[in-house]
Amino acid sequence: MNEEIEFLESIYQNVKFTQESIARIIKMRDKNDELNSIIKQQYLEYKKISNSAKAMIERRKKKVKEVGVMTKIATYVGIKANMLNGEDISQIALMLVEGSKVGTEQLNRYMNEYNVTNKNIINLANRLLNIEKDNIQKLQKFI
Repeated sequence: MNEEIEFLESIYQNVKFTQESIARIIKMRDKNDELNSIIKQQYLEYKKISNSAKAMIERRKKKVKEVGVMTKIATYVGIKANMLNGEDISQIALMLVEGSKVGTEQLNRYMNEYNVTNKNIINLANRLLNIEKDNIQKLQKFI
């Protein structure tokens, strides 16, 4: 049970971090184009995953650990720095692709590290892996 909670918390933290990042990008760009449509859809997909992970943690009578303030500030500063030279679509797409690649690597590591057998948790992790792979595929055309 403890490994399940740690695994779910890892998923939740990473997805919430990604949601924060995407929300910042959308707010900074404030454009109605194909890239924003794609990343808004990604945001919604990540939100579904984070809600599911949060519900699974709470069903196990544990409190969800939210993303820390320092992480949020670092995210904002990092995105702002990456977008200082303008809003080059390829630069933004590359940043998001790199994030999805890191997310995929972390999730694969968690799946190997934690001994989780609960089918709902495994399904959630696989859904997230598919979302990450789909994100990379959709964003490649902008790079």
